[in-house]
Amino acid sequence: MRPLASLIALVFLIAPASAQYSMAPLTIESNEPRPMVTAADPQAVAALLRKHGFETEIETQPTGAVVIHTQSRDAGFGLYFQACTETLTECEVITFSSGFDFDTPQLPDVLGRWNSTRFSKAYLNGDGDPFVEFSINMKHGVSEENFIDSLTWFTTEIAAFIEQIGWTGDVEDHTQPI
Repeated sequence: MRPLASLIALVFLIAPASAQYSMAPLTIESNEPRPMVTAADPQAVAALLRKHGFETEIETQPTGAVVIHTQSRDAGFGLYFQACTETLTECEVITFSSGFDFDTPQLPDVLGRWNSTRFSKAYLNGDGDPFVEFSINMKHGVSEENFIDSLTWFTTEIAAFIEQIGWTGDVEDHTQPI
């Protein structure tokens, strides 16, 4: 009986000490204001992308909406400015989107369990081509680090999506508008 009591006492002595390291959130303290990335200025978002090594091309669609075209090492994709005011300024959402143009329509099975297991969403457009998207709420802005981290998440999702759908086409020729 005594060895069991000693073991229980040891667990209670060790648990609080280890809990203090795993329970405390990591915080970064700085007195300097951090600039926020918003969806109000596509030129600023494109500059940020270029700062992080992405080539960009800004397109104004016939509706007046703005899309920034870029690409990761795996695929081309667009950043669509959405939930905008009537004048298409002061947008609240940026959606990353990549579509893959197959010669024949794909069956819904190609998407598998994607939407129930991933952070992005996948769908087939009207032509049966698979798309993957990831939207970011930009209403009050996000830090540059958060924005680039979200972009990194999306490019990781693209790589997994390519594997899921069996894409073997040309990297530069498949980004399509939403």
